[in-house]
Amino acid sequence: MDKISRVGPPEATGVSDGFYSFVVRLSEPPAAHWVYVFKTITKPTKGDIDPDHVVFDAQQGLLFASEERLVPEWMRHIDLWILEANAQVEADDAAEAKRRAEAQARETRDALLKQVNDKFKNL
Repeated sequence: MDKISRVGPPEATGVSDGFYSFVVRLSEPPAAHWVYVFKTITKPTKGDIDPDHVVFDAQQGLLFASEERLVPEWMRHIDLWILEANAQVEADDAAEAKRRAEAQARETRDALLKQVNDKFKNL
């Protein structure tokens, strides 16, 4: 998976009771694991700026609601949360690749040992 990034500024899509709904376009729709990491590894700030208040939509991108005055702070945190999620997913992918390589090496070793043991089983 490529790293997720935002590809533009937030766009207001609606307003109600002083809260604006915003969409932030992403470079690609994030995978379920990436969204899970985004929601669990990132740390909320004081107040309403919290990764749990972010919704992901496959077609639109990242969605959140905010008062107008808090949008710059939201965007600073969203950028940080995206970086943190990318780093953790990259680390998770590397760990999974290492586990697969180790499992493959064990299978290869076991197959070699079985072959040798079969070769000499009648001695």
